[in-house]
Amino acid sequence: MRPRATFSRGALAPLVLAALAIGAAAPGRAAKLPAPGSYALARIQRAPDAALLDADGRGLRLSEATRGAVTALAFFYSHCQDPLGCPVAWSTFEAVRNAASDDPLLKRRLRLVFVSLDPERDSSSVLKLLRDSEGADSSVPWSFLTASSQDALAPLLQSMGQDVALDVGPKGAKTGALNHMLKVFLIDPDGWTREIYTVAFLTPENLLNDARTLALEFPHADNEPRAR
Repeated sequence: MRPRATFSRGALAPLVLAALAIGAAAPGRAAKLPAPGSYALARIQRAPDAALLDADGRGLRLSEATRGAVTALAFFYSHCQDPLGCPVAWSTFEAVRNAASDDPLLKRRLRLVFVSLDPERDSSSVLKLLRDSEGADSSVPWSFLTASSQDALAPLLQSMGQDVALDVGPKGAKTGALNHMLKVFLIDPDGWTREIYTVAFLTPENLLNDARTLALEFPHADNEPRAR
């Protein structure tokens, strides 16, 4: 298992340090799950498309980061310190990536995607630091995406049912935090959302099991980037 990186830049430390703490404190889980492929995941909703920016500042459609592969997608922001928010998604994605990288069924079929809720502060340069901290030496790509503005991001959030609001202090001043319910969307290679996890059900085991179920349903899926 590759060691997780930490950041020397204070603006990025809260999310990463909180994720490290959560990962270290996570208890063992012994819940018995059904065998992958022994159950079906219903189509919940079409995953909408949107114009976004990648960690290198290049424009791309969300579909380029999701279609053709089994994709776990979460919304996050780099300053998040909520112990029931972004750090949970981060630590879960790290555990899933480590497990899937050695899994013949998933290592060429699974992608991970983080989309920032805070385009103003999470510029491409910030996302590049986050992406590079995870390294590229994995058979499971992890993309970090942002939007050109909050207005450009809003239709995507509304379509996917991801609420977000600015946090305000006792005197009405903005604190810089964002109030949002953690959701992770599992999207199939055809662009359908097949599961939505909240913090109560988001575990690496659940996500891996469902991802394997979709990988069996789509045996020809691959996680190579879509053509532009």
